Parts: sequence; C-alpha cells; structure tokens
Amino acid sequence: MTAERTETLLRRTPVSEGVIGAQEIDTKAIRQLSDIVGVVAGVTVPNGFSNQPQAVGIRGVGVSIPAMRQAVGIYVDDVPLVRGYATALWDLPDIERIEVLRGPQGTLYGQNLTAGAIKLVSIDPGADPVAWVSASLGNFGEREAHGYANGRLGGGPLSGSFAFSRRSNDGFGYNATLAERVNKLDATQFRAKLRLTATPDVDAVLAVDGLQDRSDTNTTNFPLNAPQTRARVTYTSADVGAFERDAGGVSLKLGDRLGPNLMLRSISAFRAYRDDPSVVDFGGLVIQRFGIAQTVAQRVLSQELQLQGHQAALDWTAGVMLVGDVFDFHRHSTQFPLPAPAPIYTEAQTHQRTVDAGLYGQANYALDAQTHLTAGLRVYRTRQTALNQFWDTDVDQARTKSVYVTPKLSTTRDGVLPRLGIDRQWTPDVFVYASVAQGAKFGGFNRAAQSLTSAEVAANPEKVTTYEAGGKGRFADGRVTANIAIFYNDYRDYLASLTNTTINGVLVTDSVLVNAGKASTYGVDFEAAAKLTRLTDWTLTLEALRTRIDSFENPTGAPSGDFVGNQLPYAPRLSAGSSIHHELPFADGSSLTLNASVQYSATQFSDVANTPRLKIPAQTYFNLAAGYMTAARHWSFSLKVKNLTNRTYVLLRQVIPPLGVDAGFYDSPRTVLATARYDF
Repeated sequence: MTAERTETLLRRTPVSEGVIGAQEIDTKAIRQLSDIVGVVAGVTVPNGFSNQPQAVGIRGVGVSIPAMRQAVGIYVDDVPLVRGYATALWDLPDIERIEVLRGPQGTLYGQNLTAGAIKLVSIDPGADPVAWVSASLGNFGEREAHGYANGRLGGGPLSGSFAFSRRSNDGFGYNATLAERVNKLDATQFRAKLRLTATPDVDAVLAVDGLQDRSDTNTTNFPLNAPQTRARVTYTSADVGAFERDAGGVSLKLGDRLGPNLMLRSISAFRAYRDDPSVVDFGGLVIQRFGIAQTVAQRVLSQELQLQGHQAALDWTAGVMLVGDVFDFHRHSTQFPLPAPAPIYTEAQTHQRTVDAGLYGQANYALDAQTHLTAGLRVYRTRQTALNQFWDTDVDQARTKSVYVTPKLSTTRDGVLPRLGIDRQWTPDVFVYASVAQGAKFGGFNRAAQSLTSAEVAANPEKVTTYEAGGKGRFADGRVTANIAIFYNDYRDYLASLTNTTINGVLVTDSVLVNAGKASTYGVDFEAAAKLTRLTDWTLTLEALRTRIDSFENPTGAPSGDFVGNQLPYAPRLSAGSSIHHELPFADGSSLTLNASVQYSATQFSDVANTPRLKIPAQTYFNLAAGYMTAARHWSFSLKVKNLTNRTYVLLRQVIPPLGVDAGFYDSPRTVLATARYDF
C-alpha cells in the first residue's frame, strides 16, 4: 500500500487503513464509492447513486454538504478531487486497488483531511503486453462493456495503456403516471496513460480520463405519502429527470531519483466537470410540489512537489501543495406551498474561487531496530472569494425581483496541524502503534443562500483531534491476520446547516452553514483474514462506533432545538462485512471460483435532530459470485448477484411539511449480471 506516499507493507504501516485489491473489486462488483460501505470498516456514503453528489464519512466524521470542501479526501493516483460532485463512479478496469485511510492525513497528503482519505490507484503502463475485453448482460436491461490494453509502444522507453467502461440499464424505478422506467444508468468512461522511462532514475506518467454520464436524476423523488405508495414508484407528471454530466482530467506525474536515498516527485493536474442540466422533482407526486433545475460546474488546478529521503535511521517526506478551485452553481427552483395561492419561483447563483496552499512534512525516526517515532506538520492558508445572488422569478424564469446581490466576499483561514506517533515491532509477527493527529476542514461561504445575511456569513474550519492506538498481527504461521484500532475523535466547530438561527443579531429563517458546536466519536475498527484451507479464504471487517453531540447552538432556546446528547448523522453504531472465497482447480487446468459476502449497517440518523421519522433503517445485503476460467486462460465467465434477498430500504427521507413533500430514494434491488471475458 502507499498510505505513507511510498510502498510499504500493510502490516507494518502505523495507520488504520483498509485495502481492496483488484480481485475483490471485480468479484464484489465495486463500481462506485457507495459499494465500499460494509467492505471497509467505518465508511458511510449516504447517497447511493453515482450521479448524486457524494459526501463520504469515516468513523462518524465528515458527512456534510457535498458542495462544500470534504473531510474525506478522494484521490485518483494522488490527484485530489475537490467537493462531492463527479466523484462517485469509477468503473474502470485498470483500478489496481482502493485504499481507505482513517483519520487526519494532512501531514502526508497536503490537504486538510479531518476524517481520512480514499485513494483510487490505477495501474501504470508497463512493457509486458496485456489486452482483454468483456461484455455483460443482466436484469433491468443491464448492459456493460469493459476493456483494457497495455504494452510497449515501439521499441523504446515508451509504454501505454487504455481502459474503458460502458454501462447502461433500463432503470430501477417506475413512473406510474408516464408509464416509463426511471432511475436509469447511462455512463461511459475511459482512461489513457503514457509512461516514459528514459533512464532508470527518471519516470514520467501522463494520464487523461473522461466521463460522460447521461443517467436520469429520478433517484430522490419516490413519494411516501402518495395514495398508493409503492417501493421505487414515482408519480410525477413534470418534465424531470434530465441530466448531463461531462467530467475528466489530465495529470502528469514526474519522478526523479536525485540520489540513492533521495527522490523528487511532481504531480500536476487539471480536472473539471459540468452538470448541465440537472433537473429533479423532490416530491414525486402527480402535482409537483418542489422542483429544481440547476447547472453545476467546477475547475480544479493542483500542483504538488514532494521530496522523500531515506537515511540509516530516518525516513522523511516533505512537500508543498497548491489547489485552486473555481465553483459555479446556478439553480432555478419551483415551490408549491400547500396554503399558498400561487407557486414560488426563485433563482440562485453562486461563484466561488478557493485557493488552498499547504506545506507539509513527516519524518519517521528509528529509536532502535524495533521502535520508531513519527512526527509531522502541515501549515496551511486557504482563501475564498465569492459572489452570491438571488432573485424572484416568474414561471418562465424571467427575473421579477432582486432579493440580494452580495459585494465581492472574501475569507482567509490559516493554521498549523501536527501529528505525533510511535510504533514498535513487538514481535516478528505483532506490530503496535499509537498516534495523535489534528485536522481542519475548510468551511467558507454558503452557496445558493436565500438571504443576504446567510450569503455573507463564512463558516470557520471544522477541527478534529484524533487519538488512536492499534495493532496488526500474523498468527498460525501467517494463515491468520488481524488488525485492530481504537480511536477517539474530539470534534470542534462542528459544521451544520441550521434554519431559524441568529447571525449577528439577525434571525435567519433559511438554511445556513455555521459552526454549530462540539462533538465526539469513539470506537474500534477490526479487520481479520484467514486462509481456512489452501484454497479457501475468509475475511471480516467491523466497526463499533459511538457518537455524541456535546454542545450545539440553540438560539431560540426551545427544547426541540436542544441537540446535546444526540448522535451525529450517518454514524451507525455497528457496521460490518464478511466474505468467503473458494477456488476449485480442475485437472485440465481450468478453475472455478465461488464467493459469498454479506454487508451490514445498523440504524443511523440523517439529521442532527435525530428525527425518528428520518431514521435510516438497518441494512443487510447478501451477495454471491461465481467465476470459471478455461484451461487455456483465454476465456472466463462470471455470474454476480447483489442484494440476493432483494431487500428494500428507504435510505434518505426528505420531509418538507409546508410543501407536502415526503419522499426518499431506495437502495438498488436484486441485480444479476453475467459476464464473458476474453484475454488476448
């Protein structure tokens, strides 16, 4: 794994992490961020469909507004993805592994990551030729095609690779009014890489990737208050569901070995996406109650320079990282309040520029042959400028009244974030460690604010101090491995969206992101793997978690606004997963593989008020997979079944009483996928 920005053994890395390898990615059909829930302990992803904005939480920390900076950093080959749009779908066959790092990571990753990081690591091109294609068919009209090719280009030092994915289906939902399938997937992805190894000491990798997503947005409008409510059925008669996303990026990674113990790296990248249009109806009723049509666009330029050194007793990493983010948000809303004589039409526009600069470093010093001390530091400065505007409009979206136009807003935050740890190879097979680290997540200005007061307020960074102790061991002659981590998170300046709050003496009735209070989380992560027989493997992951809001802003003083003692949102008390994998070889050289897995997540709340009506139920999913490879190793066939028992859950419920909205979205039903693959 590369948690410490260089390849290390998982069992001797003093951080809590989960790693999903390429075989497990394929066997468990991990295609988007939400698929790792229950596979890696402690991860929550509330939004389950890839075209929705994603907010990822780890250990009860990090789930906030996806449009804001995130507490869990998402990285593609060490390139940061900022905010929560266009980050979910990574259905490319060149993904080598997924690494999930728990806890603050700023001293090695150059960003303010309070909850952790998820790293998508793809295969760099090599000289050995590889090429394969696959085709898949499944229920709900699922159609897939994947392919990968790699090899040397010409006879020189240049090699290249190309990966592509094409997926579509007829939709998991149904519109009973329009008599058509909805909740459809329609996405195409690619990644191309060129690698130049001019000398043994110099390595350069150029990567280009792209995504075209035309899935519909009928994922949150399944009504729970319709006269004939049925699972995954909507009744909206409005023209909604249109969605077009174009996203992608280019990166250049350079590595230069300056000496036998000194390495210089440069990572330059540009990424962008645009959702235009994105049209959603949130009520799902025949008479539309709440609809939006919006355009979201982002451009991110990042540059990282990193120097790594190794001496007899000291390993160190130091670097500088600069991330510039331009975010544009434009929304038209239509609301039909129940008692109002006429609908309300509004328009909101947000333009934000954010520049984050950080100096980071971490060193690992050997006190003796078995004991190491780790110290790290990140110094950061983040500046954001913004322009917010809001209008009343008519039915044709013509502006009728300017509610407010802000002057040019600006806010700057800086700070120092330390890390200190110690680890020891207690025995040849047991490794232990302890650490304390701090992280800070940038707040900044609200987007699509409905009042001047809420538009002008800039939230302070959300801060977390994490205390952790853990151990990693091998037992039974290496046939059993187990990792355990005990943690405590001290949460300050907790960010939350509040309504009817007071800012600078002014009552703000619309939703505004503010530093609402303090919270704490604590628990234990456990991961184990065992080779039950020479051909049978078993894995287990689980997290036991407790969270508590220790103080919370309650300007009205009403008991209903006192959230002290409540659980944090999206923080199930128990999440777990287990799988068993068996390989059966035949005498002719062919082989059969069988895999069964289960994923579990306990009940959790979706709001800081812990509203019972909005509670997300406990979820259990059973999955099966079988694969067969011919003796010649050219053809392989597989059959995968996810959500075998066809469990149905309402995962996110949205209730807006003044608008008559009570709707949500559902998990995916049972899916069956058959695949044929040919390796050239």
